Amino acid sequence: MFNVTRAVMKKYILFMVFFGATTYSYTNSGGAPAGYSGSPASSGQTCSGGYCHGGGTASGLELIDISFSQDSVINGDNLTVSINVNTGGSSNKVGFSSSVEDENGNTYTPISVATGSQLSGDYVTHNSSSTSVSNDSINWSFNIQEANYPDSLTVYAAVNFTNSDGGKSGDYTIKTQKTLYKNLVFNVDESTLNALVIGPNPAHDFIKASSIGLTEIRLYSTTGRFLGLEAYGMSNVDDIQIDVSQLARGNYILHALFEDGSIRYKHVVLN
Repeated sequence: MFNVTRAVMKKYILFMVFFGATTYSYTNSGGAPAGYSGSPASSGQTCSGGYCHGGGTASGLELIDISFSQDSVINGDNLTVSINVNTGGSSNKVGFSSSVEDENGNTYTPISVATGSQLSGDYVTHNSSSTSVSNDSINWSFNIQEANYPDSLTVYAAVNFTNSDGGKSGDYTIKTQKTLYKNLVFNVDESTLNALVIGPNPAHDFIKASSIGLTEIRLYSTTGRFLGLEAYGMSNVDDIQIDVSQLARGNYILHALFEDGSIRYKHVVLN
């Protein structure tokens, strides 16, 4: 009786191990869990490493493009976000996890997802029918709509390239992100606005902004992170200057705030 029981238990344990492994593989093909987009809100985590996919190496031919249906948003806009992947021939099964976050890491839940995508909490991921690559390409899309958009929204995406063997090894993940800025004067005739002059641009030690009604300028990274640099205008003076001498050379976004509550954006370069 004891021997029979041991044999039955061994078969049961083997069945559970096999069933668990099968279930794990199926679950990942059906979509990533929330919190794996590689974003600040997900603490940089992706589906690579640990008990997830790993061991593979990127070929360098992969291309991931995040695109928006418009160049900037105003409150209430319905924004379409597309994630377009070209594998460069490196994989024929690809999945993803994506999140939309403001500069403080707060997430924004999409209002809808296209066929092939699904929500996982505040995150968007693939489903089991949308991982097959065709002509080295695959894409997903979803929509965001906010009554009050933050100054900037960053879309983070972690794309998992697999070797289609049903296991976790031999796969790898590539992370990317793209930021969209709010524009409170979007769709307004520029000729009706006071000119905003930024100079010098490219700049080295300082940037000066000039415009009627200008009250404040702030400097952000191109990923939407506020750099803690801001300067305020004085009464009856429409010029504001900000010291940029301690910043790394590169590209930045200047936010110009006006007394009527509007915000305008300028791309500036430090050299």
